[in-house]
Amino acid sequence: MTEHDDPEIRRELKKAFPPVNTALRRDLWPQVLRGLNQRPAVPWYDWALAGVAVGTFVFFPQLMLVFAYHL
Repeated sequence: MTEHDDPEIRRELKKAFPPVNTALRRDLWPQVLRGLNQRPAVPWYDWALAGVAVGTFVFFPQLMLVFAYHL
C-alpha cells in the first residue's frame, strides 16, 4: 500500500459505516428516579438461604471460624 491509497480507503470506510445518531430519543432521568425509589423485591429463596445459614451457624458455631478464615 502506498500513501496515495489513504483517501480512497477513508472514502470507502465512510460509505461502509454511515454516521451514528447519538442523540437520545427521550429523557432517561425520570426512569432512573423511578428505579431508585422502588424497593427491591427479595425472593423467598433468599430468605430461605439466610435461614439455612443462620441455622447452620447456630448448630455448628465452629464453621464461623472456617468462613472467617477464608474471607
